[in-house]
Amino acid sequence: MEEQSIISGCVRKEHSAQRDLFDRYYRYSYHVAMRYLANHHDTEDVLSVSFTRILKNIDQFEYRGKGSLQKWVITVVINESIRFLKGKKALLFQEDEEVLSLSVPILESSELLDIEEVQQVLQQMPKGYRTVFNLFAIEGYSHKEIGEMLKINENTSKSQLSKARDYMIRKLKYRNSHATQ
Repeated sequence: MEEQSIISGCVRKEHSAQRDLFDRYYRYSYHVAMRYLANHHDTEDVLSVSFTRILKNIDQFEYRGKGSLQKWVITVVINESIRFLKGKKALLFQEDEEVLSLSVPILESSELLDIEEVQQVLQQMPKGYRTVFNLFAIEGYSHKEIGEMLKINENTSKSQLSKARDYMIRKLKYRNSHATQ
């Protein structure tokens, strides 16, 4: 079923269209939410709320071409993930005006990264670091947008990203040095 058919079917509350929407976007949405929440139970809870909200508000969605439905679904999932973390008061940010250069890659280009290792380190990261890292490095939001979303200073977002990268580098180098011994 095409995106526009799914949307119009969901607006008409057709079960088959709702099922298609869920089947098409659930798996990717799960991975996105896990990057923020790092725990299966919380991720399932957030996705339940997210898809309920999506189905409730789909009549307000404005189709803007192929891929716009997925982008909207993921935006809802990210917002619900952040709302969940705020509700648990789990986002801890350190106000820090010192911002390190962000142009440094995570590891030297000659070192190969195992995506599973990166995901494991990301899930172990403190929630504030992980949230900013996901929003900036993976979702592509600017520090200004992140600041507005999380109600933090733009420089705090930059600092959190810098600390997240430092954390990632430290953990991955530690894993790599112990894997070669």
